[in-house]
Amino acid sequence: MENDRIEAIETGFKRRYKIKKIVNLIICAVIAALGISSFIFIWNYDGDGLLTFRWMTVDGTVFSTAIAIIYCVASILEMTKYTEITFDFVYYLRLASAVAEGLIIVVVLLSQLPFSPQHMHILRYDMFNMHIVIPVLTIASFITNDSPIGKLKARKLIPGLSFVTLYAAVVILLIVTKIIPREMIPYAFMDVLNMPVLAIILSLLFVYGLSFLLSFVFYRLNKKLSWIWFKSIASKKK
Repeated sequence: MENDRIEAIETGFKRRYKIKKIVNLIICAVIAALGISSFIFIWNYDGDGLLTFRWMTVDGTVFSTAIAIIYCVASILEMTKYTEITFDFVYYLRLASAVAEGLIIVVVLLSQLPFSPQHMHILRYDMFNMHIVIPVLTIASFITNDSPIGKLKARKLIPGLSFVTLYAAVVILLIVTKIIPREMIPYAFMDVLNMPVLAIILSLLFVYGLSFLLSFVFYRLNKKLSWIWFKSIASKKK
C-alpha cells in the first residue's frame, strides 16, 4: 500500500515536472522566434548597420534570444531525464538576462512619460516585442523555471549585473572614442563627454542600484516560485 502511494506521488511529480518543462519550452521558443524576427525587422527598418547594436534593447534581445534557444534544448533534455542540468554559470547568465530585460521595461516606462525627450513608437512590431513581450517572458521564464542554486549573499548577486556592465563599458568606450557620434548616443544619460561629473556619478548609481535591486528581487522570486509545487509534493512523502 505504501509502495503504491509512493509510486503515485512520483508519477504525479513526473507529470508536473514535464508540464513545467513543456511550458518553459514554449515560452523560450516564443522568445527565440520574436527575438530573431524583431532583430531582422529593426535591422532592415532603421538601416543603421552595426550601430544598431548601440541600443541596450537590441543587445539584450540578442542575448536573451541566444539563451532562450539554449534553454529549448535544455528543457527537452530535462524532460527526458526528469532532472535539472542547469549549472551555476548558466543560472547567472539567465539572471543577467532577466536583469537586463527588467531595465528595458524601466526604460520603456520612463520613455513613455509625457515630458520624456525620447518618446518611442512602442506599438511598432519590433519595439513592442523587444520592450514588452520578450522582457516579460524572459523574466517569467527565469523566476518560474530555473532551479535555484541556494542562498545567495549580496556579493553573489553581482554577476546578475554582468550584461549591464559589459554593455555600458563597450558603448561608453565607443562614445568616448566618437565611433558613436553624439547625435546617435542611445540614451541621454550616456552622453558622458558633455555631462557634469556629478550627473555621471548619479546616473551610474541609479543604473547599478536599480540593477542590483532587480537582481535581488528576481533571485528571491525564483527561489520561492520555481520549486513551490515540488515542495508540496515532497512534503507528502514524509
